[in-house]
Amino acid sequence: MLFVLPFLSGCGSAFITSKQDDVITQIDVWSEANEYGKAFATLDYVKPKHPQYQKLQLRKITLLAQAKKYEQHIDKQVIKYIKADQWAQALDLLDQAKENYPQSKAITNTEKRLLEQQQKLLASIDKNILLQRSQWMIKTRPVYEEKLNTDPRNKSVKIQLDDLNKESKILAQNLTVLSQKASKRKHYITAKTRINQAITLEPSEERQEILSQLKNQAKKSYAKKKQTENRTHKIQQDTLAQEIKQSFADGDFLKTKQLMLKLDKNEENDLQLITLKQELNSSINEKILQLEYEANKNYTDGQFHQAINLWQQVLVYDPQNTLAEKNIQRAEKVIDKLNSIREKQ
Repeated sequence: MLFVLPFLSGCGSAFITSKQDDVITQIDVWSEANEYGKAFATLDYVKPKHPQYQKLQLRKITLLAQAKKYEQHIDKQVIKYIKADQWAQALDLLDQAKENYPQSKAITNTEKRLLEQQQKLLASIDKNILLQRSQWMIKTRPVYEEKLNTDPRNKSVKIQLDDLNKESKILAQNLTVLSQKASKRKHYITAKTRINQAITLEPSEERQEILSQLKNQAKKSYAKKKQTENRTHKIQQDTLAQEIKQSFADGDFLKTKQLMLKLDKNEENDLQLITLKQELNSSINEKILQLEYEANKNYTDGQFHQAINLWQQVLVYDPQNTLAEKNIQRAEKVIDKLNSIREKQ
């Protein structure tokens, strides 16, 4: 017994003819060839009365899993092609995938993403062509003008210059559009560059007005940005001043000293901070004197390692303290000498 199944593929209409006992085998053949569209269309066509209906429904479950892997493979391969700038291969692969599995939403979405990315890239390329052509025109047209001025009866040069002038108008219009787009994104430097190029190619009062507006917008934007930066910086400096006062109150003089180095010159003139700095220096000097006293006492008592540790702390507060360095060296020599004596015993 035969049944005939109408099937719409990506390339047109087709008819699938199969024996009842051979449906599963045919499904496997299509699956092997990644022709999931035909396979699913056949499975959807088979009615519950078909003797293989239950087996075919079970086969459909595994087929769905296979089809999903196929969709994932297509998506990964397309991405790989795009990264390698192999757009022809990516498009051909998608065409084949759509033909194999026209019902796939995943493949449709992959194609949609590819086309969106392609359009973005093409827009960027077209923009680059416009900019390159504009630069060329700015340099080339004056040469033709000079040539025609030198040879005013040369009709060929006149025609060429007329063509360049016509193209210059189009380029200027497109550059003006780019300038306006850049302005909307608040990229005022780019916007001014583009409108200046447009004015060079095709001067007009309208473009001069756009340039004037851009300059004003750029000034306002810069002033606003500077104001925001100053406000942010002031907050940071105020916070830093509070940290300095807190660390000093906690007796962490080393941290206070390090934080003081981060202050701006303007902040250093703050009366409270000037007083705090004086108190800090006084406290650090007292701390150093205390450490030196304890270090000398430990040295006298023969606690050389403790003495070295204390003198090292002195250097943390006062890196230029040469006396502490000499004392450390002296203590280390004593330790070495004592170790040498012990080894001989």
